Amino acid sequence: MGVVVLLLLGILFSPVSNISAAVHEFSFHNISITTEDDVLIMTQDTGKYDEVWGKAGVENSADTLKTFNQMGVIASFFEPSSGLTVNVIGNRADSTVEVFSFKDLSDDDILAYMKSQMNENTTEGLSTSLSVSREFGEYPFIKIVIDAQGTANPCTEVIYGTIVNGEMLQFDAFRQGTGDVDESFLKKIINGLTVTKVLTREEYKEEVHKARIRLIVILAVFVAIIAAIIILVKKLGKRKDAKAQRISDAVTEFRKKIAAGEIDTSQAPVYTVTTKYNEELFDRLGMYLAWLKPSAGFMSGVLILILLAVFMAAQGSYVYTVVMLGFLITVLYMHYSAADKTKDALIKRYSVKSAPAPTFNFYKDYLKVSGITGNGEYIYEQITELHEWQGVIYLFLGDAQVYPIRKEDLSGCTYSDIKKLVRK
Repeated sequence: MGVVVLLLLGILFSPVSNISAAVHEFSFHNISITTEDDVLIMTQDTGKYDEVWGKAGVENSADTLKTFNQMGVIASFFEPSSGLTVNVIGNRADSTVEVFSFKDLSDDDILAYMKSQMNENTTEGLSTSLSVSREFGEYPFIKIVIDAQGTANPCTEVIYGTIVNGEMLQFDAFRQGTGDVDESFLKKIINGLTVTKVLTREEYKEEVHKARIRLIVILAVFVAIIAAIIILVKKLGKRKDAKAQRISDAVTEFRKKIAAGEIDTSQAPVYTVTTKYNEELFDRLGMYLAWLKPSAGFMSGVLILILLAVFMAAQGSYVYTVVMLGFLITVLYMHYSAADKTKDALIKRYSVKSAPAPTFNFYKDYLKVSGITGNGEYIYEQITELHEWQGVIYLFLGDAQVYPIRKEDLSGCTYSDIKKLVRK
């Protein structure tokens, strides 16, 4: 009985490992890698200003990211306790797809394949050795040891590689200076490898076929959208030109009638409105131009970009989705900047900083503006748009010229009265 109690106490009070594990998924490569929780990981998606680079002893993250991209690095793992780093690299080529998997090859076949892929190196003091390792479960690995101890820059590199699903996965550890590479962390990473999806050759070919079809569809949709935008822009341009010509003809006809005395310019205005201009009024105008009065072409472009981003996300093309969203943000920013520049130009044109008080005389057939830089007479056909927003009436004469009128300054008329007169 005493022995049993001691055994139970031994089990209850024996040290328990506090090491927890982290699983890192790389779905594009159909693998995951399990590491201890304190292991640091860096990928091509890690921001160059992320603090993890400093913790891993990387001085120039920008150059490292370029190297990651050039080499096809899936992830770089750093073990703080040992200071060791392991790079996991994925490469796919015609030769790796042809072999497809080391799993069914003999050691001699694996060695023959690797020798056929490696160039003979004649550098003095450099040697390369190849061997097959089957210590990591069901997948055999080729072990490559590159020894440069006899060179002016002594170093050693150990690479374990295997082919899975037509892709060569390499686990790389490097030691600068003399001495052998410590493979302890390297083997931990390899032992943490899990192939999350094992494909047959036929399944792989089917996935490649689907990916190509998906790419063709995306390109076709993209080309169709670009074509639609071009057609829309041309159509809107023709409509705008036709409208400008009609307005020009109407202005010419109006001038002729005045010259012929057919229009009585001595008549009293139907409505007279005097308003006050300041920068706050034009800041409000800037917001209206940017977000409440977008052109049809701009709205069509934004809608197309949104639809394209949604379509690409639905297809699983997340990189293209991010690109399209980037385009969308750029277009919105450019639109806002253009509206802001229009607002600033109007502030300068009307000398708004001097707080002018323009008067708008609405006659039966035309509008006369006075008391402001840029006085003028305009027939109502020249007023291309008329809107009201947050207590301000906006009279547009094309895209670049607009007169705001505060509704609170209306006397003897309403916005509806002015709208009826202008649009009669």
